[in-house]
Amino acid sequence: MAPAPVDRSHDVLVVGGGNGGISTAALLLRRGCPDVGLVDPSETHWYKPLQNYVGGGLCDLDELRRPQASVVPPDVHWHRTAAVAVDPAAQVVTCADGTRIGYGDLVLSPGGQHDWSQVPGAGEAVTDGRAVSTYVGERAPEVWRQVQALRSGTAVFTIHAGPSSGRETVLKPMFMACDHWRSAGVLDDIDVVLVCDTGRIHPVARIEQEIRTHLAGYGITVREHTAVVAVEDRVVVLESPDGPERLPFDLLHLLPPYRAPAFLADSGLDAEGTRGYAAVDPETLQHPAHGRIWCIGDGADLGTARTGGGLRRQVAVVVENIRRSRRGEELQRYDGYTVGPITTSRSRLSLGEYDRTDRLTPSIPLVDTVRSRRVWWVVDRYLLPWTYWHRILKGRV
Repeated sequence: MAPAPVDRSHDVLVVGGGNGGISTAALLLRRGCPDVGLVDPSETHWYKPLQNYVGGGLCDLDELRRPQASVVPPDVHWHRTAAVAVDPAAQVVTCADGTRIGYGDLVLSPGGQHDWSQVPGAGEAVTDGRAVSTYVGERAPEVWRQVQALRSGTAVFTIHAGPSSGRETVLKPMFMACDHWRSAGVLDDIDVVLVCDTGRIHPVARIEQEIRTHLAGYGITVREHTAVVAVEDRVVVLESPDGPERLPFDLLHLLPPYRAPAFLADSGLDAEGTRGYAAVDPETLQHPAHGRIWCIGDGADLGTARTGGGLRRQVAVVVENIRRSRRGEELQRYDGYTVGPITTSRSRLSLGEYDRTDRLTPSIPLVDTVRSRRVWWVVDRYLLPWTYWHRILKGRV
């Protein structure tokens, strides 16, 4: 039986219209790719790092979202639908609206997805306001409302080692809240608890040291080797080596559990140990079994922290490697660079840059970027958002 015909083909097809997808499409055009297609159903584009500042009362939602149509490069053919299957042998992507799109090379940048089902009751708690999360964009203002309203009681913040987008930046709303409570004179009346399911908050020793300094400064209790297993009414259910525990809370901020988009595993693009995320050579960003498929961002099993700073490096490598692979040249290598900006107050920030071996890789030589400073806060709050909208999404960085 002959294969079903395709409705459209592109020299390079990009799946996903977030940071990675849009900037890849834009850079491909700038590097001379004659025909770029984009598959993404989103109507709104979010600059997600600012969601934490919304939760800290330092930013409005309107500053971090724009119509998707305004950021898709005009010369990119935008398929306003979702990818539901990839056939690597036929080099075809099937979409939710039934469209079949052929490709020469395919760049997968679909991101990760919240999976509240992993923690029973958590999704419902965020929806009805019993819990909050800056990671849920539309609900981010609720974080600041509850922080302002809390004058005493127990505030619980969570961090976990599972796949997540910008994992360490979940510390931002906690530190900004503590700084606000200190300024309001109520911090001593609030029991702030950080629940961490491992023995370390960060894999890099120098960054861990900086974090611990500020945890101690605010008097935050750290519950190590403790996982959140459920949320019931205004009680968070924990599991530690000592057994289960029920901890009542007055404020609960959650880092969502994540999962990979289902079509990756359904299409056989994952591998043993990737937990449904796309298998990929972590240095060349090429799929190990399908040489015309490339994987970047939160949807790929890259063995490094999932951050926007890391994604910028990945985009440059993947665009260059598509060119090199077509010419039979040696592929460029991505060293796993990533960056986790952590606000330590409402006006200072630690800028930890590191690679997949947990080695510090500062962009500015001889400067301790991990040390919390006002200048890094200004960069993160104002310079990077401007760079994102005007440079990164246009393929200029």
